[in-house]
Order: sequence, then C-alpha cells, then structure tokens
Amino acid sequence: MTFQLYSSILLILFSYIPVKSLASENNFENVETVSECRRLFNGPPNSVVLGHPRPTLYSECSFDLHTDLKMRPESTFEVFQMYGPCSPSTRTTPTNMPSTQDILHRERQRVEYLQARFKTNSTTKKYDSRFQDTKETADLPVSFSTSNYAISISLGRPQQVQTLIFDTASDITWTNRFHPYASNSLYIISCASPLCSMFLPRHTCEKFSNIENACYYRIEYASGLYSKGVFSMDILNITQTGEIFPQFLFGCHTDANFDPTQLYGADGVLGLGRTPISFVSQTEPIYKGNFSYCFPSSTSSTGFLKLGPRDYPNNMKFTKLIFNPNSPLFYFINITSIRVGHVELSIQGSDWMFPGTIIDTGTVVTRLPMNVYRTMRNEFQKQMQNSGYNQMLPFPGSIMDTCYNNNIDLINSVPIITFTFEGGVAVDMDASATLYALGASNMVCLAFSGNSDSSQLNIFGNTQQKKLEVVYDVVGGKLGFIPGGCL
Repeated sequence: MTFQLYSSILLILFSYIPVKSLASENNFENVETVSECRRLFNGPPNSVVLGHPRPTLYSECSFDLHTDLKMRPESTFEVFQMYGPCSPSTRTTPTNMPSTQDILHRERQRVEYLQARFKTNSTTKKYDSRFQDTKETADLPVSFSTSNYAISISLGRPQQVQTLIFDTASDITWTNRFHPYASNSLYIISCASPLCSMFLPRHTCEKFSNIENACYYRIEYASGLYSKGVFSMDILNITQTGEIFPQFLFGCHTDANFDPTQLYGADGVLGLGRTPISFVSQTEPIYKGNFSYCFPSSTSSTGFLKLGPRDYPNNMKFTKLIFNPNSPLFYFINITSIRVGHVELSIQGSDWMFPGTIIDTGTVVTRLPMNVYRTMRNEFQKQMQNSGYNQMLPFPGSIMDTCYNNNIDLINSVPIITFTFEGGVAVDMDASATLYALGASNMVCLAFSGNSDSSQLNIFGNTQQKKLEVVYDVVGGKLGFIPGGCL
C-alpha cells in the first residue's frame, strides 16, 4: 500500500467518524481535578551531557540557532535532548543524571524492541500497529532511549503545549499530559468508528468518563508491563506557521505501570514512522510527506525538525528509501561501502542483503552485521594505535568494545569514517559522530556494535547522524544528507 493511498484512506474515513465530544458536557472550571487521560509524571528528569566530562546547568544551553530558526520559511521546530540543559522543562536538574550502566541498559532495550518488532512483522506479515495487544521481549518503554530528541507542539482548543519525543520507529503520536476536559474541540473515537477498527485491530471498548463505548488500546509486554489509552481526535496547531490540522488522531494515555522518570520530562511521542496513522501520513496534504531534522553534537546545543518540501542544492544526492511491506513502519536504506580514514574496507555485498538496514532517531549506537563491524573496528583500532593511542577496558557488559581516554589530542586524531549509501551518497563522520562519551568517566568509545545474529536488523543510529540535516521525501521514496546542518 503506497503512502498516497494511506492518505486517501484517512480522508475517506474522516467523512464517517462516530465520535463524541467532551466539550459540551463538562465544566472546565475544575480541570485540575480531572484524572482521566492525564498522567502527571512527578519528579525531576535527569540531566547529562554526553561528550562532556561533567553535567551542565540549564543556563549553559547554547541558543545560537534561534535566530536562524526564525528566518527559516518552512515549519520548523527547535530540537533538544530531553535531559539536557536546552530542555524547556522547568524540572531539569543535573543532580539525578542516568548512570553509564543505565544508558547502556536502555540502549539495549531499545534495540531489542526494534528487533522483536521486525521479527514479529516478518513472521506474521501483518501490519503491526503499536495500538494493538502485543507481547514483546523487551521492557517498556523500550521505544525510549536515553538520547531522546524532542520538540514542542500544540493540541486542542485552547492550545495545550506538548513536549514530544519524535521517533521514526513509532507510528502513533501519544501524550500523557493532555487535559481532555480543557479542550472544547476534543473528540473521543467510538468503537463504532472505522477509524477504531482500522488503526486499532485489537482494541477494547470501555467507558471513558460518561462515554460508554470509547475505543481503547492496551500494549502488554512479556515482562508484565503495559501502557493503555483512549483513541482521540483534536486540533493540531503548528504555531510557527499557523497551519492547523483539525482532525488529528492521537493516543490519550491513561494508565501504565512503568517508571515515569524514563520519559525525562517529555509528555509522549510524536510518531514519524511511515504507517497511515503516523504524523507524517496525517499531515501529508500540506507537508507532502517531507521532513528533515538535525541533531546537535552535544546536549548544550539545539537542532531542528523541519516540515514540508523545500529547495535543495543542485548537487545534493539522494539514496533510496526502501519500503518493506512486512515492516511498513521502518525506513530502510542500503549501505554499499565503508571507509576508515583512507582505507576502503573489504566487505562483501552479500553482508548487507538480509535483513536490511533502517535509519532510526532513537537508537544511539549504530548496529552492523558482526563481520562488517569487526572489519571496521579492527581497521579503526589499527589506525588509532599507529597514532599512539592505546585502548582502555570498556565497562563490564558494554555494547561498545573499543574505548580510549578522552582528550583533545585524541579527538583531533580520530580517522573519518565514511558510509556510502546506494546511489553514491557518501556521509563523512568525524569524532562527534563516531565516538560516544561515557559521562564523567573521561572515556570515549567507538559508537558502533555488531549484531549477534545474522537475522537482526542493521540500524543507522542517531550518534552517526549528528550535525547532518537528514532529509526525508517519503512520497518520493528518497533520503538525503546535508553536512553542517547544525552545531
């Protein structure tokens, strides 16, 4: 099913939507007492700056991009890491930052989730919506890593600002901080609606407030953790340009049994996957399935997320975005070669054939086939040793096995790693995109890892995307990279 067909289905279904509004039946004066669809997460999020040996305070955020953002003609959002000093959350504090072990543990959970979801889809060949009862092998919320990038959008009337982690491996946009009775434009999707049955094949029908037959989702994991919410529709406001989407579908989170501090002050997730319920599909009439983002090189800087088509440099090259019907959520790409410094690695084309490579905003450390990773790692170690740098022992259980003492001389000596994608698209990665700093340990490690199983997905992670403007043209089926998009 093509991206354009997804959008057509949405338009048809919107013509018949048995829903019910809460606005006309409730008094808004006492919204503070409302508990439904509103799970306020208490406690401060954590703050850590990867790439620096110490945590930084909120006031140390660099806002160098603000002027540039205001001058951009497209719908542009400022991007920040949720636990960094640039996060707008007033609860940000440097006192409870996650440990290195915690960071690496959550990184593993994220990848386990993606691998499990891919294997489930490949086996069943069915559309796997996150709004289904499904049991995975990883803990919830495995879709959140500790390097989450977030933006702020507005939902409802009057507008309620929501800080959402944007995720290319999520389809559903959901929030836990939306006040349903404070919006006079919110509609709860009924179980009788075709929207419920199409996007939530395994939904439940429960009472929500005074609505008897509301469409609910519930996600259950093998560990016994779960997330639950009501399927809703309200106005999405893009305040930067005044664009309004009056029938935006999202999940209004009502209940869960996981640790809320893992959200680091975020209110939920903005789904940027390529399925019909995603933000990309729902806004396609205006933004034409085009978006781009740039991740800053440290938590003390900001990047951006831009929506809509634009003019690109004439010499810009695009690689193919591959659609996998067995895993329609993910953005697949093909890596054709890798170079370390001036050395082209000897890698067989068959190493990349199955199951493929996805680009992901939430995975921190890039995953490669084990033999490809070992070839790249060995060459990297050789060149570093020739430059006079000896390895340090990694932390026990670390997913990264090539580590060094962090100092300026070393950073300047790190060889450039170049990935070439199908179509001859070459991406050069300097130390900021190839090394991962482990908090206060003064250690940096090569931010790549090998898959333990040849059937596992390869993942091009967000560390390798730093400072690049990554351009998605979903309708056109292509992906591009612009160097130096942000600091």
